[in-house]
Amino acid sequence: MRPEPDVTVVVIAYNDARRLPRAVRSALEQSLAQVEVVIVDDASTDSTPRVAATLAEGHPDRVRAFPLQANSGGCGAPRNFGLQMARGRYVMFLDSDDTLPAHACGTMVAAAEETGADLVAGRCVRVLPGREKDWCPWLYQDPGLFRSVLDQPDLLYDTLATNKCYRREFLDRAKLRFAERLHYEDLLFSAQAYLAADGIAVVPDRVYNWMVEPRDRAPSISNRRAELRNFADRLEIHRRIDVALRDHSAAELARLKDAKFIDHDLLLYLRELRSRDSGHRQLFTDLARSYLAEMDDTVFHAAGRIPAIAALMIREGDIEAAMAAVDLVPRSGVPVLSIEPAEQDGRVYWSGAHIGTELGRSVLDVTDMDLSTLPPDALHLGGRVTAMRPEGKVLRVSGTIVNPLGRIKPGEELSGTLDIRDRRRASRAFHVQASFRHEDGWIAWEAAFVPSRTIRPFGLVDQTWGMWLRLKAGGTTVMARLTSEGTAHCDLAVPVRPRLTRAVGDHLEPYIAGNGELALRIVACRWPARMVLPALRRVAGTDLARALRRRLARRGQPQAGQDARTPVSGPSPAVERRG
Repeated sequence: MRPEPDVTVVVIAYNDARRLPRAVRSALEQSLAQVEVVIVDDASTDSTPRVAATLAEGHPDRVRAFPLQANSGGCGAPRNFGLQMARGRYVMFLDSDDTLPAHACGTMVAAAEETGADLVAGRCVRVLPGREKDWCPWLYQDPGLFRSVLDQPDLLYDTLATNKCYRREFLDRAKLRFAERLHYEDLLFSAQAYLAADGIAVVPDRVYNWMVEPRDRAPSISNRRAELRNFADRLEIHRRIDVALRDHSAAELARLKDAKFIDHDLLLYLRELRSRDSGHRQLFTDLARSYLAEMDDTVFHAAGRIPAIAALMIREGDIEAAMAAVDLVPRSGVPVLSIEPAEQDGRVYWSGAHIGTELGRSVLDVTDMDLSTLPPDALHLGGRVTAMRPEGKVLRVSGTIVNPLGRIKPGEELSGTLDIRDRRRASRAFHVQASFRHEDGWIAWEAAFVPSRTIRPFGLVDQTWGMWLRLKAGGTTVMARLTSEGTAHCDLAVPVRPRLTRAVGDHLEPYIAGNGELALRIVACRWPARMVLPALRRVAGTDLARALRRRLARRGQPQAGQDARTPVSGPSPAVERRG
């Protein structure tokens, strides 16, 4: 009879034949000898079931593989099945695209044995191309033992189920299983485990590698946050967490969880809301309002200032003011001020439309942010495209820029350009002369150009181009990010002549990027591009394409229409933030 393993590592997989062996190998090569691996394949349609079976055949005493007959639509069901099959005294969960460091199992089992804790949590590291970033680093600076999550409420910020080791007897005793057919099952499982555990040990050691692959190498999946069901699932999970917290009379934990929802969860969706159509925005707002209305008003003071403003504006149904708040806390780059704050009785408020209550006045008061005195390069201004009109070969574009608190004085001379720049590399840009004027407290602008002559992309490595304004007012230069409500650019496509010929694309189509920026992307409207471009995009993630992009980045030569002495300024390279 085979001895009982110390740890069962449950590896779940779906259409991931390429990376599954790496994940399983990392579990088999643990310094702790008695580790078994249970692979649960969620009805993959590629060669994953065959790869899993081969791994089990190669290690018959340590690896077992179980193919599910129907796809479950999430991670909950395959993890629950793996937990049912586990024979180890402890259980860990591993996704097929991630890995375990060599001492992960040994470190966590040792901590559990030494402390008697039901649950051990360790340091997870996000492994990105060329760099690494710790997940919730403040939680894992030193070892610790907590009787319950009430002794360390910040554990709620670490919602992962994978960087933890659980006593199997504890999971069975507490009847802990993952929610099925819902996204974000980790959030609920982790919260319930924290609340039920008799002792939580924390180790500063690295116990999980969250492997983040480049977009052009990762499996092609859509951004599920674009689906309203995705947000509805998150709200349902949060409501179930609320029930668990109430059952444990954990009012302070509930307030912390709600503040995290405003600071993190809601912000993820609001950052992408400009790229959704008006119908999606309204349905999203209705969902969010219903949940925010269930929260105590004190949570708006417990959350961060700008996220709290955004959440309150959503609760009030003011989508524009909410999106403008999110513009001020971008995931990367320079903040964008895209709203005209209101002044009243010597105070400055984010919006004057919602200060009729004490909560509104206190949350929306931004007087001490000194928005009217910040230096020009500390903020980008928010701009809109209100019209894009083809006139023969000429494209005429016009719109407005906010002038918050009269930062740009009426008497100042205005000039500048419309900058159309490579979204992968902002220093590559084409410039179009624009005209500006003061108009009803706003700055109105207009530009006209022939796209096929002005914009000359290579075509394969630079397929998307952002549209920004460079406004010179007096002796200062201010950048303005452009966005659009959709009506200005709907169903519009203009001819383009890529340097790699029109076989790699023949038109530019306006769209709203995930960060709210109005951009242009190369599309194929005619033959031969309609045949060639899809094939080229399939190879865009090859080593050759990446080498070409790196070569272009190293060259750093000014392109057509770019002043070699004055590089284009703009948002800094993307910097990942927590969560």
